[in-house]
Amino acid sequence: MKEARQGSGARTIALLKILAEHSGALTLSELAEGADVPASSVHRLLQPLLREGMVERGEGQSYQIGREFLRLAGLALKQVELGTLARPILRELWEVCGETCAFCVYKPRVRKAHVVEVVETANPLQFVLEPFAELSLTWGSLGRAILAFLPEAEIAAAVAAAQPSPFTGAPPPGRAELLPVLAETRRQGYAYYRSESLDVAGVAAPVWRADGTLVGSLGVTQPATRLSADDVPLLAERVRTASERLSDSLGYQR
Repeated sequence: MKEARQGSGARTIALLKILAEHSGALTLSELAEGADVPASSVHRLLQPLLREGMVERGEGQSYQIGREFLRLAGLALKQVELGTLARPILRELWEVCGETCAFCVYKPRVRKAHVVEVVETANPLQFVLEPFAELSLTWGSLGRAILAFLPEAEIAAAVAAAQPSPFTGAPPPGRAELLPVLAETRRQGYAYYRSESLDVAGVAAPVWRADGTLVGSLGVTQPATRLSADDVPLLAERVRTASERLSDSLGYQR
């Protein structure tokens, strides 16, 4: 029987798919038939989904997709839409600089930057940014371009929860070291990060929503050996222009 070949996780996913693909509510027997598992198993699998709001009861003994499922789906869709808006802007930035360009969304629950869209450099020597990766706010330009523009309480919480470097294991920069860097980032309107030991450098700027809240950051990351100090101002101007265009497309009024 199919149930014996599947774990509870796979059966739970199957139930959610059936409910999401159906236009209305389904009875316990209909769910059991669709998932090819006993009704008793379906009832057991539905309990945690009901508690978390992923599934809700319909009329009688029927079940339907819950509001929490719809909320999460809406958040995921917004990220896809943000990535779609960012893609042509990143592509244009990539065409003029030739280096890896990325757009990140701030995740306040985990206090990290979530990579949504990346256009990689064609150069074989590169600092790889994986799509959907989570980046620290205290290391790198993409993270610091977000951290610098957060409310003071969130900055303090992020610094207190900072982890060692994912590449060297070095302890995270402390508050005394970071605060002047963040102040300079706010003054300039962009973050600049450089590590000679890791041969990585980057410039990033914040991206804003129509209501003035922070979406995330957009920037360029490349080997430090390919970014001289003289090149930083021009790259920063290009990055800021790109981030402002994306903010404008989201309705932000500077």
